[in-house]
Amino acid sequence: MIYIDNKGKLGWSHLIADSIYELHDFAIKIGLKHEWFQAKPEKPHYDVKGMMRKRAIENGAKIVSSKEIIKVLRENY
Repeated sequence: MIYIDNKGKLGWSHLIADSIYELHDFAIKIGLKHEWFQAKPEKPHYDVKGMMRKRAIENGAKIVSSKEIIKVLRENY
């Protein structure tokens, strides 16, 4: 599953997934560049905003709270 949290103070959201492979496949699908990937060992994610956030949601990313993002990351990474 792909997840995206609510917009932060500057309008950015975190895009994560249950697996790193699923995350990268989804990123390619919506047009994210691999170099935008935040390769943090316990928090692998893409930061998205604006049109990319909209595209992620239109392609099935589940909108969740920031607390849910942390929970998913802890369970999977």
